[in-house]
Amino acid sequence: MNARTGNEPVAAVTLDGDTAAYQRFIGQMRKLWAGPLYRRLRDEAKELGDGAGFETRLQALPTHQFFGWFEYNLQNMKYSSRRGIAAAVETHREKLEQELARPLSQGRLTENPDLAAPDYYQENDFHQHPGGLGGDAIAAVVYREGAGAAAGVVGKAGLHNRFAKAALGDRKPKRVLDIGCGFGRSTQAFADLGPDVEAVGIDLSASCVRLSAQIAEERPEGSNTRYIQADGAEVPLPDGSFDVVTSTMLLHEMPPEAIRQLISESYRLLAPGGVAVHLDFLPPDDAFLTALYHGHSDRNAEPFMHTLAGMDLDGDHRAAGFSAVEISSFAEDDAPRGETWRLPWTIIKAIK
Repeated sequence: MNARTGNEPVAAVTLDGDTAAYQRFIGQMRKLWAGPLYRRLRDEAKELGDGAGFETRLQALPTHQFFGWFEYNLQNMKYSSRRGIAAAVETHREKLEQELARPLSQGRLTENPDLAAPDYYQENDFHQHPGGLGGDAIAAVVYREGAGAAAGVVGKAGLHNRFAKAALGDRKPKRVLDIGCGFGRSTQAFADLGPDVEAVGIDLSASCVRLSAQIAEERPEGSNTRYIQADGAEVPLPDGSFDVVTSTMLLHEMPPEAIRQLISESYRLLAPGGVAVHLDFLPPDDAFLTALYHGHSDRNAEPFMHTLAGMDLDGDHRAAGFSAVEISSFAEDDAPRGETWRLPWTIIKAIK
């Protein structure tokens, strides 16, 4: 394997010309779907009237059917076609496996090969990620490349830093736990809040915590992060050991009972006065946007978005012992709202 250059990202994947062109095409089609097609559907929906049967009338519109077809198939093409991300990453497997296995600083990574992942995690290929994140050593690289391809629809690159600052305001935490850290971007955003912050990221996926640790190892600003393979419902860390417990885009991938376990575990892990703060998606008070939210759940292999929408998150946090629960909308950038389809970002915040 050739040595990595100073500017090359960890576990880099270089697309061949045809694959790069194909992925650019998908990106442009996603903009068409989320922009002009969304606006046409929105305008047609206004003519349907309110009240009972709205969603049925909406689903009967050819424009809605076309919108749904685009949503499902563009995601499927992005990941699983012959020129998809999964196939492109596979061609680099040997190099990637070697890079992800490189030695790390002591304490950077704690793996648990005996960890039994919950059934819901093993049985769902969330957001159409082929095979999920649990079993394959290079699954996290596929996830990272797919997240980059979704920028502009799911969120922009600066979303994580924006959330970290919005979530904490004037708080100056010393220790942050990031549950469901993925490839570490959310963990690093909290670590970047100050040189005295120690951020710990945990994830069920061995591939994700390995990639996160390797990325942190290469970055001077990553010196205050470490990663653990663990379940957010049963974290192998002491009571009261964190000022902040957070997650980003995790709750909608969990069934209600698992979310309640995570809420209780967050309470245990927080010091008195600590804050649990989660960024996720909840349907707004708008029939049209709520219908698109539930349609996304069906088309993007996100079955637990439906059940998350029906939960009493305020009550569940208070039942676990939290106080001062606040649920509020979140803008991932400063662009005007309403002209493009965006997932309904929501911050769920609770004080111990």
